[in-house]
Amino acid sequence: MKKISFLFILVSCLFGFGCASTNQSQNIVSKQDAAVPKWVTDKGRLELFPDSLYVSTLAYGNTVRESKEKAASSISEYIKASVTSSASASYFYKKSGNSFTENKKLQQDIQIFTANNLYKLEYTNPYYYADLGQYACVAYINREQSFNFVKPKLEIARTQFPQAYYRALEKKSVLEKITGIKNAQSVLPDFYEVWDFARAIAPEKAKLYENVDLLAAESIIKLKELSSVVIRIEGKGDTDLLEKSGVIAELSNQFIKKGYVVSDAPESNCVALVEVKTLITETRETFETYPEIHI
Repeated sequence: MKKISFLFILVSCLFGFGCASTNQSQNIVSKQDAAVPKWVTDKGRLELFPDSLYVSTLAYGNTVRESKEKAASSISEYIKASVTSSASASYFYKKSGNSFTENKKLQQDIQIFTANNLYKLEYTNPYYYADLGQYACVAYINREQSFNFVKPKLEIARTQFPQAYYRALEKKSVLEKITGIKNAQSVLPDFYEVWDFARAIAPEKAKLYENVDLLAAESIIKLKELSSVVIRIEGKGDTDLLEKSGVIAELSNQFIKKGYVVSDAPESNCVALVEVKTLITETRETFETYPEIHI
């Protein structure tokens, strides 16, 4: 399984998230022009950006860019540490393109999609601290605003996944149950794209969606219990057309792609019956033939 590594926040992306003017003369507050900002100390930072409302970090650098870069990296480390400390063995999925992959290990890394505006990182105007000969900067995230940004994906999973999963369990045939569970899991990639981040910035609010995570783990176990299904594909109808069309081979390939076991063995416990007929239709002075497939 391909491990998805933690993506440190790229400054080139972060500068697009509502930074102040790129003109350094406008960005920098000098001691001669104004009093020392309160946030240049951690105590002052927490007074202006209380932890209950913000995730914030103070950093110093030799340049404006370096101070912002260090502050942004500290935000990333905070989120990573928060997620790792609250990770549980029930974390099973990782986003991978438009699909999802099973992850059985304890989660120890996190994806932050800054390019997709997963959250808005903001900065104070860098201040040149003459006594230190460095620039100070605070990077911060508004917890409520950021949580509201990712909340729609959490809500979709919370309302749709349990309903679809329980409906799948009510199906009579094993094949219908497997298909139903796989369909229910289709909302999980988007959920897990933002789940870690939601837990890091708003742990109390994120508790509302813990059941999705637990059911996701249960659904994987349930699929394994049902994995004994073996499908045998049988064909009937126009034998010649059935052979030339390659429909059985294609259908077999599609089942395998979905994770099913396909076999010609008589002990298979599920049969997919494929019927192929030739239909002839008259259109003006021409005749057309095409196969009609019934499964």
